[in-house]
Amino acid sequence: MFTCSIAGIPFRLDCDRPLETLGLRGRFGPFAVAPMDGPGLTLTWQAGDPAAVPVGELLFDPGSIWRVYRRADGAAGWAVRIGYPSPDTALRATLVTDADWSTVTMVERLQAGPSLLTCGAGELLLRGRVLSHDGLVFHAAGLDDRGQGLLLVGHSGAGKSTQCGLWEAAGAVAMNDDRVAARLLPGGPVIFGTPWGGTAEIARQHQAPLRAIIVIEQALENVLDPLPPAEAAALLLPRTFLPYWDAGLMANATTQLHRLLDLVPIYRLANRADAAVVDLVRSTLG
Repeated sequence: MFTCSIAGIPFRLDCDRPLETLGLRGRFGPFAVAPMDGPGLTLTWQAGDPAAVPVGELLFDPGSIWRVYRRADGAAGWAVRIGYPSPDTALRATLVTDADWSTVTMVERLQAGPSLLTCGAGELLLRGRVLSHDGLVFHAAGLDDRGQGLLLVGHSGAGKSTQCGLWEAAGAVAMNDDRVAARLLPGGPVIFGTPWGGTAEIARQHQAPLRAIIVIEQALENVLDPLPPAEAAALLLPRTFLPYWDAGLMANATTQLHRLLDLVPIYRLANRADAAVVDLVRSTLG
């Protein structure tokens, strides 16, 4: 069994194929750890026909390449189909999970290229499991600036990867340029790099106490303004990966978000993507 730690959560993979065959060693190797005790996620992976795995009622279709269903056996939890029959997309995998995403079975149709665990399927597992660990996954960049974690939240094209480059040049550590997990730990909020990076493919096993959340947008001048939590929530919700298919999970996720916003200062950063941004943020945060 292969074990890695993602957002401080043990992820255990039981697989009958070599990790190299599935392309997993490169993606998850930096996150590999010795076997860990404690609650986490255990995934049993097997090659097979994902269409042969029965599913129940369709609950959520985001209009992309995955859909969430009830489990066919009536047990608590969900079945997730990734890819589905269409002129240009074939069903690639089916996940069956319990209600808290602690035990998952994945049946995947093998084809050329790496397993879907290296991309969307792996992310779905983290998004589901982190909710039981007082956390969320954001469409964001994560930075460790001299021991202070910064969560730079933005839509695709807002400049997250560019910001990572600017901050790294100033001595900060870029954890991830696209997918960052945040958890409310007993000592305070902490952000974590994850294995799934963005255009710059920054995906480090690194964590830092969260000092500030910064919503970034492009502009002609650099301006950093504080945001009240209510306004920030409206901006962050679309940039948070939320479990829309279940009311209980949604209540949990929104509670975590509001707790986070009550504890961490939030800012809006209008910026022209130059090095002066770093000095502006540092002088404000102290």
